[in-house]
Amino acid sequence: MNRAFLIARQEFIKYVTRRGFALSILMFPLWIVIVTLVPQWTGGGDETRTHVFTVVDRTGGGFANAIYCAAQRQGAQRWLDGAEHYAATLADPARLPRQGIGAMLASPAPATRRCGPEPDYAAIEAALRQAKKPGAPDFAPVDEGGLFAFIAPPAYLSGAAPAKFPVAVRRALATEHAPGAPLDTVFVIPSDFGKAKDAVAESWTDGRLDLDLRRLVEAALVKALQFKAIRQAAPQLSDPTILDATARVQGHDPERGAARDGAVDSIVPIALAIILFVVSVMNSSVLLQGVVEEKSTRMIEVLLSCATPREITSGKLIGVIAVALLTLAIWGLALLALMAIASRDIVHLVFASLSATATPEVLPLLLVFFLCGLLIYGSLFLAIGSMANSLADAQSLLGPSMLILMLPNLMIAGVMRDPNGPLASTLSWVPIYTPFFMMLRLSSHPPVWQLWGTTALAILTTALLIVWTGRVFAKHVLTTERPPALGVLLRGLLRRG
Repeated sequence: MNRAFLIARQEFIKYVTRRGFALSILMFPLWIVIVTLVPQWTGGGDETRTHVFTVVDRTGGGFANAIYCAAQRQGAQRWLDGAEHYAATLADPARLPRQGIGAMLASPAPATRRCGPEPDYAAIEAALRQAKKPGAPDFAPVDEGGLFAFIAPPAYLSGAAPAKFPVAVRRALATEHAPGAPLDTVFVIPSDFGKAKDAVAESWTDGRLDLDLRRLVEAALVKALQFKAIRQAAPQLSDPTILDATARVQGHDPERGAARDGAVDSIVPIALAIILFVVSVMNSSVLLQGVVEEKSTRMIEVLLSCATPREITSGKLIGVIAVALLTLAIWGLALLALMAIASRDIVHLVFASLSATATPEVLPLLLVFFLCGLLIYGSLFLAIGSMANSLADAQSLLGPSMLILMLPNLMIAGVMRDPNGPLASTLSWVPIYTPFFMMLRLSSHPPVWQLWGTTALAILTTALLIVWTGRVFAKHVLTTERPPALGVLLRGLLRRG
């Protein structure tokens, strides 16, 4: 094995000293930054943008007030969601109020303005400040104004005749504004709104109507129409907030007997599954090209004079694993640094995810599946490289192989929708996909028999592919004939050596 480790050391040094390695290391964090920041620069994904709107209610029936209150409640809910997230990840549960964070967030303060009671923001901030974990950042409340700001319609707009209304709208969009943002949408409630079963309101805007704002206004109007119908049946009711009841479901882990955040628990396995594919394809492609180059320069003959084919393939696979782990470590540190610059809350969320994953039941299996995935993909690419006589041959074999290996990425949404359903369970037993899908499913606690069965399958598949790759390498690395047919390769895989 000494010769295998010497070859692994040489492969590792050869890969990490190439300029392409440095570029690939930099490209992934840069890609994350671009994906995150470009939508914000272009305004396509700026979640902090405030949309300013006004409502011209021609019915006089309180629909404008219903929309205003919906925007206010949306802002309050956004503030409370931030507080609840902080309490779940950065606060000590033992130091929170005895009745629990859910009850604390629901505690009303005296009614303000015209939309009913609001949460006691000051009391919640004080409780979170007292319960924060050591080293955690202070709670940074989200502006309870929300993403939408309502302004009263100017007189020239609300009193404009239908023929002159477009001119009044253009004037309002050009001149009216709320603090920090211009008016961008005008809603009109027609005088006959609600008389027909299918009520239609109007929106006027220079650009595309924001989808979230549209949903908020439509929901507010539907609720207002429902309350109007209720008032007709029960005139004594006067509080429209009776329709504002909400409910949520909190997940509990039967293994721990406590509440858990499924999103937090699944972040690390999902991220590692995706990174497994990226790192495997990136490094295995370099391995394939290296074998083709060694064949074309006859360097492979020198290696075969010093080591056996099994030692060469083992050394190359160990070198690929070392490069992949180094890549993973550098990417992890770079992303943590970028997240620390962006927000300390994100860093604490990542560490919370790591602590939820680093359990004796999950972490060893996660590492086993990750290493098996690296070896499976590395073995396949190494076998392709040993059969190819040129880069053109390698590319002709690489194309179909990449299509097969990329297939799991198309299944992620379906698997995560039901991690223990028939689709996920079936895909987990496809040998070359087992590591990928089981990493996605680990946080969902698949049945024990599936867990250990797929673990054994992944290890057995890895061992068989390593042996098969050694056979293919020994038989084809020195030949100049065309690559063998798929049937021949499968018979070689099943034949005992």
